[in-house]
Amino acid sequence: MHRRSTVGLVLMLVLLTIPGRAQNMLGGLPVDGIRCDYGEGAALHIHANLQMYDRGQKKTVPSNIGIPIAVGCLYWMHTHSDNGMIHIESPVNQLFTLGQFFDIWSVTLSRFQAAGLSAGRGKSLRFLVNGRVWTRDPKLIPMRNHETIVIESGPPFAVPRKPNWGLL
Repeated sequence: MHRRSTVGLVLMLVLLTIPGRAQNMLGGLPVDGIRCDYGEGAALHIHANLQMYDRGQKKTVPSNIGIPIAVGCLYWMHTHSDNGMIHIESPVNQLFTLGQFFDIWSVTLSRFQAAGLSAGRGKSLRFLVNGRVWTRDPKLIPMRNHETIVIESGPPFAVPRKPNWGLL
């Protein structure tokens, strides 16, 4: 077998053993209709802030969510740094949701789990959108410009910080 064929076969076998959403991140395949493009979209350019707290302790939202380095593209929803700022740069003007962002991130989002956060037995996570409690499915939380979304387990509950929108 030629070396190229062997490398290709090994890569294919590795991709087949990785869960579906993680394959998308590695291969840059669309997630929930959101493509991984080689440039930023111009029809919609907004920012939202995601803050996560575990019993009062701040948890980091990682940098480079939605930017598969090996592929060289970026999803319309992504992070550049670990400050919780979500950049939405899309070629289409549409409403995006927190559920879509978590799918791109390839982590769980429900009333009981969000990335590494878990509610205690018989409890739910608390979701705040611009300071107001969100009681519906958290996957439906809209991502609008300068939206602040807080997800927390507790008690104790943290006092969310005010995002610095000027650094964008």
